[in-house]
Amino acid sequence: MNATAVALGLKANWKQFSLLVLINAFVGGMVGIERTVVPLIGAEEFGVASSTLIVSFIVSFGVVKACAN
Repeated sequence: MNATAVALGLKANWKQFSLLVLINAFVGGMVGIERTVVPLIGAEEFGVASSTLIVSFIVSFGVVKACAN
């Protein structure tokens, strides 16, 4: 069995690090969109007006989305 040397540091692993940063940016963008769009959908489509109901709508949407993923 040939053991390869592990390369540590950002210089050696810049491709993986760049991919990680890009994925985190996309996830952060999705969370931001979810927090702004989902309450509007809840208010307009389902007639949800209360802040408590909007928060519970966001939580239930997040749980369903997490289970679907």
